[in-house]
Amino acid sequence: MGDVSKKIITESIWKFLSSLVIKVGALVFVVLLARFLKPEGFGIYNLAMSVVLFFALLADMGINKAFLRYVSFSLGKKDKSQAAAYTKYLFKLKLITLTLSAALLFLLAYPLAFFMFKKPELFIPLIIISIYLAVISIERFLEYFFYVLKKVKFITAKETAFQILRIALALIVFFFFADQWRVIGVLLALIVANSIVTFSMFLIIRKKAKFLFKKTKAKVDTRKIFRFVKYLAIGGLSTMFFIYIDTIMLGIFLPAEYVGFYSSAVGLIASLIVLVSVPNILLPIFTQFKRFQLKKAFDKVFRYICILSMPLIFGALVLGRYVIRAFYGYEYLPAAIPFYFLSVLIFSGVLTDMLVALFSAREKPKYFVNVLIFASILNVILNYILITTFMAISLEWAMIGAASATIFSRYLYMASLMFIANKKLRVSFKASYFARTFAAGVIMFGVLYWINMSMIVDMTLWIGLLEIALGAVIYFSILLLTETLTEEDFIMIMEIIQRKNPKQIKNKIRTE
Repeated sequence: MGDVSKKIITESIWKFLSSLVIKVGALVFVVLLARFLKPEGFGIYNLAMSVVLFFALLADMGINKAFLRYVSFSLGKKDKSQAAAYTKYLFKLKLITLTLSAALLFLLAYPLAFFMFKKPELFIPLIIISIYLAVISIERFLEYFFYVLKKVKFITAKETAFQILRIALALIVFFFFADQWRVIGVLLALIVANSIVTFSMFLIIRKKAKFLFKKTKAKVDTRKIFRFVKYLAIGGLSTMFFIYIDTIMLGIFLPAEYVGFYSSAVGLIASLIVLVSVPNILLPIFTQFKRFQLKKAFDKVFRYICILSMPLIFGALVLGRYVIRAFYGYEYLPAAIPFYFLSVLIFSGVLTDMLVALFSAREKPKYFVNVLIFASILNVILNYILITTFMAISLEWAMIGAASATIFSRYLYMASLMFIANKKLRVSFKASYFARTFAAGVIMFGVLYWINMSMIVDMTLWIGLLEIALGAVIYFSILLLTETLTEEDFIMIMEIIQRKNPKQIKNKIRTE
């Protein structure tokens, strides 16, 4: 088991690094877009991307996961011929779905821009992203080859190259394109960047896995594939509504600049969530445990989530306005309003991802898909009601309505998964962990808020950094004094990150 554990941890760390590169690169890219496109242009860009991501899920329909499942299974049995048959069939299926999805988006570009969103300036971007849709659909499919081949480090390299490319190309657009053409220029830059990395990925795959492209007489069970894909497709579409419906509905009812404000807040929250990703490294180990070991393992995961998410939430609440100003500029200060509300999603986002991964690892996807469908429908209804109701007060309140609907539906989803995990997998969640870390967060917030109100006249970057350091000292000191956090916790996290003695790590989790 030592070699297996070492491989799991190594792969997990590559996934973590890949995720970190994506988030940091995305943050830099989003900040550049926000500053150069201004709120209105940034809103149009985000509306276009929300639409293309919806159609990307239509192009996927669970095919990527089916490829990972069946090709990996065939290779696990040393049956390269069968693996090649699955590759050929699923790649053809992928080409059909992405062609239909791209054509559908192209045809719907005019009615979406002029009738649904009532923003004529969105028409050309939607036409362009129908091409972008085809490129990213192929890229995402090829990415799964590296998971099948257990070469996750190539994904990290690919993401690094992509982030550098798109930032460089975006800067060229900003310096050489007139303001009214910048959104279109950025979308064209994305197509170029994605095309380059997609072609590079294909060349690497052809070199590393020639056997997957060879002719074969092996047959595939198409009925079994469609049964598998059907369930994933439903979950994928529900996820789309769950994640992007607030942005899309704001685009329907509000001017483009308010979509820009809201999207900038969402982007920062997503970037903060990656800072709570240490438990993601532990999860592949935890999910290998037998049922009687799972309770203690996930108990530790839940404790880490509480410890790491609370300072980010309360830090965002006390410094949110200054963070928005530092990243996006004074024009985006209205984004502070949804940012304060959405900050609470840091906790629910990480815990929900953990629970979904846990159900998947235990081969129980129906538990979270069924709840996700209900939560997605509720999210759509609440967004419509709260946005239209709060618009009567002000457009800023409409953003609060979207944020409130999102918070309620996501916390309901999280609570439902916690209940199911407790009943079906006997996983428990100690309220004391949440209570202690929440209390430490409140104290940290109180001290920093008092400092800002009574001592700070003009917030600068250095003062902000000092406040962050002071907040961390206050928060973690309280946790150490209350024995919520111990020296062993620090040691184990460092061992995981440094890939030291994975078998010992696993034994620690089992025995503590």
